[in-house]
Amino acid sequence: MWTFLATALAAGCTDDPTYTRGAEEDPNTYGVYFPTQSSPTEVEVSSADPLEVTYKVCRTRYIDAITVPVEVTTSDEGIFDIEPLFFGPGEKEAEFKVSFPNAQKGKEYTCDIRIVDPHYISIYGPNATSLSFSVIRADWVPLTSEDGSTNKGKWRDDLVSNLYSTSSSDFNPNPEIEVEMYERDDKPGLYRMKVYNAAFMEALTGSPKFSYQSRDVYTIIDASDPDKVYIPYQSTGLSLLTTDGEIRIASNVSENFSMDESGNQYGTLKDGVITFPTQSIMLELEKHSGVFYYGNMSGLLRIQLPGVQAPDYTVKLTKHEPEDGVVNIDAAFSDDAKLMKYALYDGVVDDGQASLYAQDLDAAKADPDTFDGSISESGTIKIEGLKTGKYTLVGCIYGEEGGDLKGYAYVSFGYVAAGEEKEIDLTYGLETSNEFAGQGISSDNAVKFYAYGSEIESLTYGLFRTSSVSGQSLDDLLDKQGTKLSDEELENLNAGHFSTMLTGLNGDSEYTFALRVNNGYYTRTMSQTHKTTGTFNPGLEYYGYSDYLANGSQPSLKKLTGTTWNYYAINLMDDEPIRRRIGEVTMYEDPELSTSSQPVVRVKGLSGIDFTSGGEALGYYIPNTSMFSGYTGALALYADGEQTTGIYLGQKTYLGFMPSDGNGIYFSFGMFLGAVADGYLYVVASPAAVDQGLMFSYLFTGSVYDLFSLTMEMMLVDPEKDMGGIPAAVGKNIALMREKIRNGFRPRNFVELPEFGGGQPDMPAFGGREAINVGVNRIPASMPTLKRAEAKFSVTSARTADAGTEMTFKRIGKKVE
Repeated sequence: MWTFLATALAAGCTDDPTYTRGAEEDPNTYGVYFPTQSSPTEVEVSSADPLEVTYKVCRTRYIDAITVPVEVTTSDEGIFDIEPLFFGPGEKEAEFKVSFPNAQKGKEYTCDIRIVDPHYISIYGPNATSLSFSVIRADWVPLTSEDGSTNKGKWRDDLVSNLYSTSSSDFNPNPEIEVEMYERDDKPGLYRMKVYNAAFMEALTGSPKFSYQSRDVYTIIDASDPDKVYIPYQSTGLSLLTTDGEIRIASNVSENFSMDESGNQYGTLKDGVITFPTQSIMLELEKHSGVFYYGNMSGLLRIQLPGVQAPDYTVKLTKHEPEDGVVNIDAAFSDDAKLMKYALYDGVVDDGQASLYAQDLDAAKADPDTFDGSISESGTIKIEGLKTGKYTLVGCIYGEEGGDLKGYAYVSFGYVAAGEEKEIDLTYGLETSNEFAGQGISSDNAVKFYAYGSEIESLTYGLFRTSSVSGQSLDDLLDKQGTKLSDEELENLNAGHFSTMLTGLNGDSEYTFALRVNNGYYTRTMSQTHKTTGTFNPGLEYYGYSDYLANGSQPSLKKLTGTTWNYYAINLMDDEPIRRRIGEVTMYEDPELSTSSQPVVRVKGLSGIDFTSGGEALGYYIPNTSMFSGYTGALALYADGEQTTGIYLGQKTYLGFMPSDGNGIYFSFGMFLGAVADGYLYVVASPAAVDQGLMFSYLFTGSVYDLFSLTMEMMLVDPEKDMGGIPAAVGKNIALMREKIRNGFRPRNFVELPEFGGGQPDMPAFGGREAINVGVNRIPASMPTLKRAEAKFSVTSARTADAGTEMTFKRIGKKVE
């Protein structure tokens, strides 16, 4: 960049000092501009839809009524009718309608609207003064099977895992999901389907709890020529890392890129199955535009049309732990796999090496000594007579004897010869430490975890409140929430020096530390308890409805309205969402809404923004009221489209409740506020809404165009009881405990909940505190001192354990050079 600037400056330096000045800004300009649009700029309408789209326009000087002159360029004459861009007196924002009644079906039209008069725009400002969009009339009809019974096909992915991976053993690089398929009625072979959504993510990660954003958009496939199938350049609507943005995909063909047609890498549609050549799909990240990565690295991307069943040549291998000189490996055959021939290799190999071994074995299959054995149906392979060590079984899968190779399977395992043992060599412990006391991290709020040993292949741990794990399986908790050591951390452990501080704990509290370790031969799960020093602080905890104090201990109406409450929450619009002090919350009784039997208060400050006017939530008092008989808490929080709206940044702004899946904004009674300790009030999902299948986790504040705040884990604290601010490490801990919704937000329709019916809530049988792994915020620590609590053990048999589910992704994509 510096070279370019220097060259440009040198080229601009001449002996002639004259220059041409740019046009000056009109000091009385109206500053008209096109903001971010809620309507799409790539418009597709069906025959049943109105042939129109509405856009918005804004201005910075908004005293006068004006009509803005524009210049319009279109691809075809007589297609677009554009309403005048008119602002009434004092209007900061206006809408205008674009209709296209003469648009022909199946043809795309483009339109460019520009504001050029300097009296109406800021010439050098950052705001957009033009709007470009395209429209097309198209009807999509269900693509059904031959018998018309279904329009569901299947999509097997080989794209997302080429960009991202996790260390979780539940991660499936090639998930296959059912998708409803549609075809353009004017262009046979042009298909669309929704792929990259919650169902896909659960199939990819093996868990419904992870951090991602999805707009659930359609994915388009052009198979109008069965021999030249391609994926048009498009966004998947899926984002796994906020720093990367959405994933975009495109076939490496001349329809998408400027290239010689001889280099086209088309897919094919044959017998109802679409496949693509290896590395033929290009992947791009929204926030790294222009940098492409290879997709379909394994050539496994496949789309099955409705009613078509592609052959499935898979064999799933599952190892058992060694016992009495025997290791059993279960082989589960799919319907189309008829034979697997296998060979045994020394050591542990990865997928790439196993693939090469399988190809070499298949190439030499004519030699009767190539394979060590074969199996022709689901069953068990019994391995014995080896030396103690680690091995890998690689199998070649065939559809018939003497047929072509259809796939491969492999599994690595540890073998222990009869009469021998293979101990798990691990020493670990928890230790109180004040080495970071200068940073506010001490034995009151942290504990040091250390471990060292040899040949440890995996270690998963979690730290839970002891009161929350009673009666629960530690293995299940580790499967769902466990923190798995990375390869680098395992290397340090095996070299004798792994330790970390687990921070963000509460004082005077007992925790259970659960650990699961595997050395390639055996797995062992164990636990120990640890109690922190200091004083318990209610402000450092997370709470649920079951933690509410009895109604007799809830604050009175006088206490609620007579206190200026310190307000702590996580605002997901922050750059780094942690629980922090947002500001203050005040309440006052609303005389118009209150009755003698049902007091109602207005709650000011929950959104954490300064409204020009309004923006107060309503709170219906709970104790001793017939409307909330059987429920516990102080207030039932209420929002609707009229009584709780406000004005912010010149826009009508709504309060509403968003469920944990981020799907929709709801009005009515979405959350409760109640005391969990003396002077501490916590906001939780309304148990009545939970009964309806809606777990409200977020308080939404925004207009129909913009999101202003999205708060969660909201706590009100009496200043006289407040034990102080929340350390950043603790706040970060709390933010990691719950699912996050960030960036990918798109305003949706507001939904009215049914009227509150009252009555006793149908709460789950297990009413205790939710078990959450609080040992997720770590900092490196020194090795342990001599005085420590530790455990050393050996085993001969145990369950085979999977690693815990990771909640974040790492990018691994191979760039196109």
